[in-house]
Amino acid sequence: MIQNYHVREQETIVQDLNGYNPNVFPAFHQTVQSHFPGTLPLESYMSKTYECLNSHGFIDENTMGMVAICRDEITDPLFDAVIRYWGKTFNCCSLAGFITMGKTGLAAAMDHTPIFDGLRRFTFYAMPHIAISRYGEIGKVYRQGLDKPSHACGALEAIVKELELGCLHLETDMQDIEQSIVRQKIISTLQYGDKPDLVEITKLAGQIISKDIEKLLKTLNSSIFHYAVMTGIQIHGPLETQWVYPQNFYVVGSDGKKVIDLKQK
Repeated sequence: MIQNYHVREQETIVQDLNGYNPNVFPAFHQTVQSHFPGTLPLESYMSKTYECLNSHGFIDENTMGMVAICRDEITDPLFDAVIRYWGKTFNCCSLAGFITMGKTGLAAAMDHTPIFDGLRRFTFYAMPHIAISRYGEIGKVYRQGLDKPSHACGALEAIVKELELGCLHLETDMQDIEQSIVRQKIISTLQYGDKPDLVEITKLAGQIISKDIEKLLKTLNSSIFHYAVMTGIQIHGPLETQWVYPQNFYVVGSDGKKVIDLKQK
């Protein structure tokens, strides 16, 4: 009976949250507005990007999805949403959502991309993630089955702590290769003495991911491959609600690159 009550209560609150009702968990909304203005509920973000891309010739029947997000299981709703909108989806995930697939991974994905009217189309969603609790606590998430809060993103938070302590593990650890890559990429963008907090380092991770994707995909022939890139930050809110802080959104086709302003959609 307690469980049924909890389910009903959660459904009501989630509906209000997804309607962006600031009276539900105001501390959460205040933190989001302060650090990530323009954040959208995941479903709203997905429907907006899908509708925008329809007008550019991308539909689920002729397009493959691609996703680069963190391996953390709480990021699954974003992966599931891409599958729901775009069908078969290529998994490009790694720690913190960094792009580690390389040329070989990209070649495999491109071989799987469907061909329609002589073109191969795919959509690429890529972003790091961060948790914000109902109390507005940054980085804390209350996972089902655990008595105390855990962290998201744990990989990025580990680097924040290393910077705070001034103890960085800069060697490449082959038994921890993804974290080594994440650390090296982040450190290479900082100036000596910088100690970004979790919000700052998550935004920095998003910028790095965006640049890495653009560099990787520039190798593709745009007369054959048409693609769209969506980057930002995935935010985990109270009661397992999911949000996206949009950043880059653009389409590349035969006529080159076109930037799309999601705010105007």
